[in-house]
Amino acid sequence: DVLPKIAKRDDIYLQAFDHRIKQGLTEEHFLELDLVALDNPKTVTLFLTGWMFPTDTSLNVGLGQNPTVSSPRPPYLLMPDAEGQWREVVGYTGFPGGKTKTIAVEVPVEHFNKGDYRLRIATSMQIAWDEVFFTVDDPQISVKQQPLNLLTADLHFRGYSRIQSHPHGGPDHYDYQTVSTEPKWPPMKGQFTRFGDVTELLQTADDRLAILGAGDEMTLRFEAPPPPSEGWKRSFLLHNIGWDKDADLNTVHGETVEPLPFRAMKRYPYEPDQTTPDSDSYRKALQKYQTRTQSQTKFWKRLLVP
Repeated sequence: DVLPKIAKRDDIYLQAFDHRIKQGLTEEHFLELDLVALDNPKTVTLFLTGWMFPTDTSLNVGLGQNPTVSSPRPPYLLMPDAEGQWREVVGYTGFPGGKTKTIAVEVPVEHFNKGDYRLRIATSMQIAWDEVFFTVDDPQISVKQQPLNLLTADLHFRGYSRIQSHPHGGPDHYDYQTVSTEPKWPPMKGQFTRFGDVTELLQTADDRLAILGAGDEMTLRFEAPPPPSEGWKRSFLLHNIGWDKDADLNTVHGETVEPLPFRAMKRYPYEPDQTTPDSDSYRKALQKYQTRTQSQTKFWKRLLVP
């Protein structure tokens, strides 16, 4: 019985697997839920809050070359049929990408059998759950989006916050007040965005990029919204469009910033018949902003100091 661990969002996580094969890959395991007595529901929605520890590029290459081990399978939904046999009814439910997030899963209510409202969320990904609940026949509610204009964005070097291990199976936290400025990794080669005001790079989705390296910080300031109307509840969402690239030895072009991504590319690295935007504004942004490099010498010299 794991109900106490998932009944509320309390930062205490359930790891439903007993054995981790590799980082991000576990034995096949499931979380079985009994929704008890439902009164002929028209809709049932599961809400699952948790986090996922992913594999990395080199692990994925190794898994692809090992015929005895399968790659991690994302969560899928099973429900019992009339004979009580578990059947897959949703092949992919989605998953909380990275650190703690909430996903919603529409349950196919037509697969419920009278008096049996059990279901299973199964996976072989390394996922830990903090809270699970469900709703029945949700009423339609009004939702209002209020975009807030970005007023300023400042890019600067800050350093690396101290990592804090989670005591209850959750993702690592970071102590913002404790920071180190010593380089922890050899930086990528190539052009990063120069420090200072980068507001115009972030106000529209136009392929002009703010390119950050390890230890960089970007401080954003938005216009303040008016107070919510009486009876309304407000949530804030940070909407951003971008890409990230690690320096894993098996990551294609992982040692350099370039080639730069762009919205119209079909894949990365992109094919020879695809190129970055050919416009004056794009070229001017490269010349104005992408003028900084990170010193590899500083990192390697630090390793030589006894």
